[in-house]
Amino acid sequence: MKSNRFVSYFLIATTCCLLLGCTRAHNLPGETGTVEGRVLYGSGTIPEGSSIVMLHKRTGIPAVGITDSTGKFTMTMRDGPDVLVGDYVVNIRPPGEIDDDVLKITPETVPPEWNMVPRKYWNPMTSNETYSVSSGSNVYEFTLSE
Repeated sequence: MKSNRFVSYFLIATTCCLLLGCTRAHNLPGETGTVEGRVLYGSGTIPEGSSIVMLHKRTGIPAVGITDSTGKFTMTMRDGPDVLVGDYVVNIRPPGEIDDDVLKITPETVPPEWNMVPRKYWNPMTSNETYSVSSGSNVYEFTLSE
């Protein structure tokens, strides 16, 4: 009788794991790594609360990290610490909200914090910043330029 109960519990636990995905640490389509880093600009950092956005070139899945007061960040993808291995285009979204009625984003139409980050980094099409994530731990440190 004990054997049947054990088998039943084992089958229930296995089924739950398969349904809930506990056999996989993430819900990403491929090999992953983790990314921590720091971004600098001039002799200091960019505004605290800036979003570092990395867009995976093959899948289009974004990874995001939020800077602290020293410019450090940890990337997350789909609310987890794992980030897909591969090549990324990187841009930065400084803190602060843009008015809904703004038709063109310019230094005059953005919150003051945005002007503490070079404009080219606001858009992934103009930032020219790229990064390659490898499996395991990755450290991404970069300095912004005009």
